[in-house]
Amino acid sequence: MSEQAEARLEAMVRTQNGFELAELDLTQRGPGEFFGTRQAGLPEFRVANLIRDRAMLEMAKAEAARFAREPDPAVSRMEMDAVWERLKQQWQRRYGLMEA
Repeated sequence: MSEQAEARLEAMVRTQNGFELAELDLTQRGPGEFFGTRQAGLPEFRVANLIRDRAMLEMAKAEAARFAREPDPAVSRMEMDAVWERLKQQWQRRYGLMEA
């Protein structure tokens, strides 16, 4: 039995917490494609690591949600519109998830 397989079995004996098991799997196999069908591989991040940088990525997610929910009065409407347009274009081109 491989060392990786042994670690998986030990984790399954130790816990029934699916999040903990998924985190072990993520650590061992990698995140694969965010919206694709591939099950393992390297993420498209150029610098971030989903495991190592989890706290920073969570902070970025919270900041992005705050930006969407509560526009900064120091940012002009024109700048906000430009940000949303850029995001729409990126997500449409990459994932086809929204109308551009």
